[in-house]
Amino acid sequence: MKASIRTKTYSGFRGVDFSVDPALVDDSRSPWAVNMIAGAGGVPEKRTGWRTLTQVEGRVNGLFHAKLKGESHLIAHAGNKLLRWYTDGTDAEVLREGLPDERSVAVYLSGKLWVFTGEELLSYDGEVVKTAEDSAYIPTTVIARAPTGGGVTYEAINLITPWQTVRFLGDGTSTVYQLPYEDIEELGEVTVDGTATTAYTKDLAKGIVTFTTAPAAPAAGAEDNVHITFKKSFEGYADRIEKCRVAVVWGVGGLSDRIVASGNPDRQNHDYTSGYSDGGYWPDSSYAVIGTEETAIVGYRRMGEGLAIIKEDNGQDSTVFIRTGVLDGKGEAVFTVRPCLGGAGGVSRFGFGNIGDEQLLLTGGGVYAITTNSFTAERVTQNRSFRMDTLLRKENLSEAVCCSYDGCFMVFVDGKVYGLDGRLAKSYPSRNDTAFLYECFYWENVPARCVLNLVGGGEEKLFFGTEDGRICRFNTDDTTVYRYNDDGEAIVAVWSTKADDDGDPMRLKTLLKKGNAVTIQPYSRSSAKVLFRTEKDPAGRQIAQGTMDIFSWEDIDFSRVTFNANDGPQEVPFNRKMKNYKRLQIIIKNDAVNEGFGIYGIVKHFVVGNYSKK
Repeated sequence: MKASIRTKTYSGFRGVDFSVDPALVDDSRSPWAVNMIAGAGGVPEKRTGWRTLTQVEGRVNGLFHAKLKGESHLIAHAGNKLLRWYTDGTDAEVLREGLPDERSVAVYLSGKLWVFTGEELLSYDGEVVKTAEDSAYIPTTVIARAPTGGGVTYEAINLITPWQTVRFLGDGTSTVYQLPYEDIEELGEVTVDGTATTAYTKDLAKGIVTFTTAPAAPAAGAEDNVHITFKKSFEGYADRIEKCRVAVVWGVGGLSDRIVASGNPDRQNHDYTSGYSDGGYWPDSSYAVIGTEETAIVGYRRMGEGLAIIKEDNGQDSTVFIRTGVLDGKGEAVFTVRPCLGGAGGVSRFGFGNIGDEQLLLTGGGVYAITTNSFTAERVTQNRSFRMDTLLRKENLSEAVCCSYDGCFMVFVDGKVYGLDGRLAKSYPSRNDTAFLYECFYWENVPARCVLNLVGGGEEKLFFGTEDGRICRFNTDDTTVYRYNDDGEAIVAVWSTKADDDGDPMRLKTLLKKGNAVTIQPYSRSSAKVLFRTEKDPAGRQIAQGTMDIFSWEDIDFSRVTFNANDGPQEVPFNRKMKNYKRLQIIIKNDAVNEGFGIYGIVKHFVVGNYSKK
């Protein structure tokens, strides 16, 4: 009796699954797919390549963007320099030198880009880079002060400047005016009735200013008429801000009117909030102690009107806190912080992003979501990356940098990209630590040290900086097959099926010589290599290869001239008989430069034979 022919098709492809043995993966997923991403309709296709835009001196520590004075500015921290760089290849312009050669962060507030380098806070207004002290607001700390002392506390001392102003109410008879402190370092401007004067002597050790003539008393109801600005340093005050390496823009009601900063290794569980709409004012009273000092704050995520503060995980304390803010009766901002989660903590200062309105953070156990019902639910984080966590956890995630791009969340680490695809349908596994999972993808040969997603004009542009000083861009602006190369080199793209036993691991199968093919996506230039891998041949071997080009006047390769005008899906058959295997894995590969590649489906025909003896 002739054995019946069986048919197996692989279609409706989704993402990678590294969570189980290659023999147990779902038919729609791949146990090993490299440099593939879901394209139109979810079809897996080769990712877009990237190119170098400019070369700078030193490793790239940060890429930032801000619109300043009506003009778009691209800023790079490379080596020990702050640069303005250009996408057209124009040489970068040095804005400042002497920065630490470490990764930095920057935020935009009130017409300036504020750069936290870990050693100093810099501001850039589109023309000049200044230190925080050079651009600092000088607060008026005491008002209605009598010449002999007293007064009313008005504004808090600014942590980033030793300068402050005290306003006195002259009495018409006193010439001696006592400042609030002794050991004054320097006097600044002194005014009487709004006019600067030098008609005084000073005793800085005692904090006394003695006027030649007693300032007159102001008219009834008038304001303080003697203003004295002076310099008085407090040890470590400026360092509290200048050593920060984490920052976000946030404010009361979720507005973007203040900077919140942390990451000071000397005060790793402290964070600081700037004055209203001013990154040059850091009140010494506007700080919070978040959890225990054993774990550091690693980042922030905006949650509606609240701000999630994420800390490291030590297995004991809360790792996520929520800050909220209101205005009191005087119109002053009042912030409160409460813990809301112990468990999944952050592992990198750059390990945050989102898919839609869902906030995501990179932890030592994978990518977790801070769920939208975090104010009421007991569990506020859920794993979203289970299918790629087996490999992801092997990386040094403290060096990872994350980015949201084109509906995806991407983790860049050690030249690889681990991605969650928010554009594909979510899956709902029967696991008790997650509500759903995103489909995953995996890329290689993306040497990103820092990343910038530039959003504007209805499009996203993805840039990255490298360890060797290159600023690069993904080729999403190129619509031809010439976008499929990494700085001129071929992108090796692979999609493999599971090691399929076709439902019976103890029966031997024979793949027929005819009736087997992979259906590939049409491109003006494309090809595919087909490899078989069985238990007898674990290394795998190539059994077929085919080119599938579409004729185009815009792209003629005379070594591969074709008059094929069919722009529909086409098959690459693999006419090779394979005898007596238990499991067969089909691997489809493209490793040619400037070639597109996508897979619609795979079909095989086989017969089932005798029982396997082992």
